[in-house]
Amino acid sequence: MNPRPVIAVLAIGATFVASIGSAHGQAAGPPPASAPAPAPYPPPAAPQYPPPGPYQQPYPPPQLMYAPPGPRYIKDWEEGQPVPYGYHPESRARKGLVIPGAVVLGVAYLLSTLIASEDSNSTYGQDRYEALYIPVLGPFIQLFSDSNAPGDNQAFALDALAQSAGLAMLVCGLAFPRHILVRNDMGVVSVVPTPMTIGRGGTGLGLVARF
Repeated sequence: MNPRPVIAVLAIGATFVASIGSAHGQAAGPPPASAPAPAPYPPPAAPQYPPPGPYQQPYPPPQLMYAPPGPRYIKDWEEGQPVPYGYHPESRARKGLVIPGAVVLGVAYLLSTLIASEDSNSTYGQDRYEALYIPVLGPFIQLFSDSNAPGDNQAFALDALAQSAGLAMLVCGLAFPRHILVRNDMGVVSVVPTPMTIGRGGTGLGLVARF
């Protein structure tokens, strides 16, 4: 058997199959395109703030308010009452008694000593009124003296009363002080009567000042 016809038949068959495949490929068309990729998410929008308002001045610094200081002295205060803040109690001598009492006592005693000195320096030199050198008690002693001239007793009686009244006011003003309130920023000065020793064995009343 001659192989040539077989080869020719195979060649024709291959050509036919190839033409059929080509025709089928052209009829089917290009392959479908793939789905497009999803679009990326948009970036987040920037936050929107309201426009700033007009500029405001800062608050002024607070002003410190100082209360005016109270009176220097509160004289109508009594012991046992509450003491206001900024004050302290003090004892003060009663000037209304101390000053007049000292003046009356001093003037009356000065007159007594002048009378006694004038009598001792007189031409008689009898020292009839030497008791007047003793304060307060001198005029009382002189009242009972036999050497008094007529009319002297009335003067000595007035002298004795004046010296006694002056001493009484002075002692009361010192012995019974008044209590007042003094502001703390004021200087503290107080005068207190204090018993003292005078001489070797004598006693008396003295004044002690505290600053």
